[in-house]
Amino acid sequence: MKLKSLMGVALLAAAFAGSSFAQTRLVTLGTQGGPLPSTTRSQPANALIVRDRVYVIDAGDGVVRQLYAAGIDLRRIHQVFITHDHDDHNAGWGSLLGLQWDLNIWPVDVYAPSAQSMMQGFLQYFSVNARIRQADSKSDKMPPEQAFHAHDIQGNGLVFKDDLISVTAQENCHYGTDPNADKKRDPKDRSYALRIQTPDKTVVFSGDTGRCPALTGFAKDADLLVHEVIDLPLTREMMRRQHVPDPVADGMMRHMIDEHTVPEDIGRLAQDAKVKKVVLTHLVPGGDEPDERYTDGVHKYFKGPVMVARDLMVFE
Repeated sequence: MKLKSLMGVALLAAAFAGSSFAQTRLVTLGTQGGPLPSTTRSQPANALIVRDRVYVIDAGDGVVRQLYAAGIDLRRIHQVFITHDHDDHNAGWGSLLGLQWDLNIWPVDVYAPSAQSMMQGFLQYFSVNARIRQADSKSDKMPPEQAFHAHDIQGNGLVFKDDLISVTAQENCHYGTDPNADKKRDPKDRSYALRIQTPDKTVVFSGDTGRCPALTGFAKDADLLVHEVIDLPLTREMMRRQHVPDPVADGMMRHMIDEHTVPEDIGRLAQDAKVKKVVLTHLVPGGDEPDERYTDGVHKYFKGPVMVARDLMVFE
């Protein structure tokens, strides 16, 4: 099921007010493939709500505004997961942590391929702000370096587990089509899909990826496959409209072809993995094109429900 933003906000408000919503809900906070900004979509971010807790998956620019727009209480967020360290997926990470510190929301744990180096940068740029605000408030605020904890995702396997969810990582095919092709890469230069098991749902986030055989088994029998998608002809047309020089456009298109996923390949993956529903997000170009530009290709191979996400939609 999918709901427009106002209905979604009402649903979340009712759930957090104590109504008997026990099932897992996904809120697509931002659905635009980056890094270019959009006036109609925010950058990639998701909130997975399990009972009274909120887990953030990716935190692109604007994530704080989108959390507020969705009616999500920041006090319920204590874990943030970043699938890979491209700026359209982590640019809002520091803003979220900074606001949580201002509001005395801690501890917060962040999981990313380069979480520790990201945290060092955040603490450095946030230090003056923290010192001034602490003096202004005349309060005993916890030092930021104690309030936040960074955990590098160091390969395939279990990333996080609590009494409600478990999060497992699988390297995908975003930085080259074969994640095993170059073992000499820095471990931080990797991109992951995440499989999250909740009491009633299995939700798989593809992250940014090209066609990736490793994801077939990883997504097996998932209730929701949340997958990125690209329309290559429309993307090339967009570059022409924006007067991107041909050599630059050619390089960008090579990346788009090799390291992102067209609808037909998502359909093959969903069918082979026997997932129940597909949610398409991280749309490129993500303009005003009809949903069918994305769903028709998926439906060539997958006969289950396929939904094109927009910002602030709620999926169950």
